[in-house]
Amino acid sequence: MARIITKLPKSMRAWQISSFGDNSVLQLNENANVPSISRPDQLIIKVRACSMNPVDILMRQGYANKLIHANYGKQGIWPLTLGRDFSGEIVDIGRSVRRFKIGDQVWGTCQPFGPGSHAEYTAALQHEVASKPNSLSHIQASSLPHVTVTTYAALANRAGLNATNTMGKRVLILGGSGGVGTIAVQLIKCWGGTVVTTCSNDAVELMKSLNADKIIDYHSEDAWNEMKEHGLYDVIFDTVGGKNEKHALPLVNSKGTYVSIQTPIVKKMDKRGIAAGAAISGVEFVKKALFQNLKRDSCYSWAIGFGNGLALEDVTSLIDNGKIKPIIKRVFNFNEVQDAYEYLESGHARGKIVIDQSGD
Repeated sequence: MARIITKLPKSMRAWQISSFGDNSVLQLNENANVPSISRPDQLIIKVRACSMNPVDILMRQGYANKLIHANYGKQGIWPLTLGRDFSGEIVDIGRSVRRFKIGDQVWGTCQPFGPGSHAEYTAALQHEVASKPNSLSHIQASSLPHVTVTTYAALANRAGLNATNTMGKRVLILGGSGGVGTIAVQLIKCWGGTVVTTCSNDAVELMKSLNADKIIDYHSEDAWNEMKEHGLYDVIFDTVGGKNEKHALPLVNSKGTYVSIQTPIVKKMDKRGIAAGAAISGVEFVKKALFQNLKRDSCYSWAIGFGNGLALEDVTSLIDNGKIKPIIKRVFNFNEVQDAYEYLESGHARGKIVIDQSGD
């Protein structure tokens, strides 16, 4: 079947960097190249709204630079457009795309380390997107894809939880008030699990509104004792990392799972190269997984969120039935993206930061 040729503008506005660094390297390019179809399963999306995630700050600073260089190859990476998720309208499709057509309203994530979403147009593969929930605006929808696929990677793919087997299980979510944490709390409650979560004192009301069963202020000197008082957990989902891991691992129930999204893989690749970094991370993982299995009869795992349209489809019914809601802290317009980065970097956000492009 021949591909329908869609006429797109030759240039677009995009927030891009031409070197890694602080927020000053982020600049608005008024004449950036519009992405084009480069493989048969690809989509080009007119971005109506996009959100910000901590990984955007990290990538601006140089995180994943080895993988980014490898992905772009000889064509070079500069200028680089950041942004991992979006909601918008399909304006072009590759010849093998069957699930979508031009004009469809979709939400999803961009290709890892490829063209980002902080632009008027972006590219994604068909398996990375899904039809936008009817109950959500583009602004609301754009706040969810990256955190949703990351949550599914951890809780569904690694911990093995789903709507049919979570009833009665006890889940500890470390860092419940972040973007990933708020989705995780809601998802486990939808699936019938019991949620114990940690957050700072100023996020307690937010956690109550999401129906967390027990909320613990992680600043409290007795935080870990409080967690221990509630017994062992079938799943511990660590969105924070650092010292949390050593305190959390003894709290996993027999046959339970500890899963973290704070993995060392990319950082070790940046420092040692892709091959060496992957090998070193692999050895570290095997050691920890074997210890957890042999000493505590439970599972140790890492999770990384990649494009997953099926996860977005799965959560759509929960959203349209009002069981999962987007948590948005602040909305910036497209001309204020640099300010949005500063706001995210300040650490004050309780909920997602969204860039509205509907007025363009």
